[in-house]
Parts: sequence; structure tokens; C-alpha cells
Amino acid sequence: MANTPIAPSEVAWRNGMVSLERRSYKESISLFQQAIDLERQEGAKNPKMKYVSYLGLALTLSNGKSEEGQRLCEQAVKREFFDPDLYCNLGIVYLRNRLKSHAFDAFQKGLNLKPGHSRILEELEKYDRRGEPILSFLPRGHYLNRLLGRVRYRLRHLFDGAAAQQT
Repeated sequence: MANTPIAPSEVAWRNGMVSLERRSYKESISLFQQAIDLERQEGAKNPKMKYVSYLGLALTLSNGKSEEGQRLCEQAVKREFFDPDLYCNLGIVYLRNRLKSHAFDAFQKGLNLKPGHSRILEELEKYDRRGEPILSFLPRGHYLNRLLGRVRYRLRHLFDGAAAQQT
């Protein structure tokens, strides 16, 4: 069985992924755009949505908050709603655009498609840092839980700072 050659658009996308992992966002933007352009030259009416999604992610990571990056990721998810990687990218973009509830919805949809998705689980672990409410019989947003939570936070930082000075 002969090895089938990899399409130039796929090569550009893979190189874009390497650049993205190195955090060379400008380079990855260029490579993802090149993958889209090459695929159109190869005769595709619409580019692969993974190319579009990763372009949106790279734009957002490069520029901070990016409406264009968000639009591209949303477009990709609408067309290929069965790919958990696209939901992960959308969730990251939403977080960068300060849309936390939308981000966690996107992550949840991705996990519904692939429950053990490692990138989504890593992202959730980064951002889900809230401790248990102090008074578990009261709602998290109750005034007493919020007040006691702030006190706990300050005490932890006070003790962490003191421990760091002793070492």
C-alpha cells in the first residue's frame, strides 16, 4: 500500500499547529490562512472548518480580544458541530473575549461529544479554581458566603506570603 501524499493545505495547517504550540501567533495566522487559500486552489468550495477554527484561535491569541476570531470559531462550530476540538477553540476564544458562561457552554458541548477530551479538561482545570462555599447550606452567591470567601482568600495569601518569607 503506497503512502498517499499529504495535500499542501494540510502541510500548511500542520505547520501552523507547530507555530501555535510555540506561541508564534503571527506565523500561525499566516500558515492557517495559507491552508485555507491552498485548499480553495485545490478545488474545495469551502475550507475545512478546522482550518477556520484554528485561524480564529490564533487571531484571538495574537490580538487578545478578537471579534473576528470569535466569528470564525463560531462559524466553524456551526458547520462542523461534531468536532470537539472546534468547541475547545471556541471556548478558549470566549474566555479571551471575557464571555465565561459561553466558554463553559462550549467546553461542555465538546465534552458531550468526547468525554475525555484532554485539551478541554486542561482548559477547565485552568479556569475552575473556585473553592467550596464556606457555608454549604447557603447558596454560593449569598452575602455571607461571599464575605467569608473573601476573608479566606486574604488569609491564604497572608499565610502564603509569610511562608515564602521564611524560606
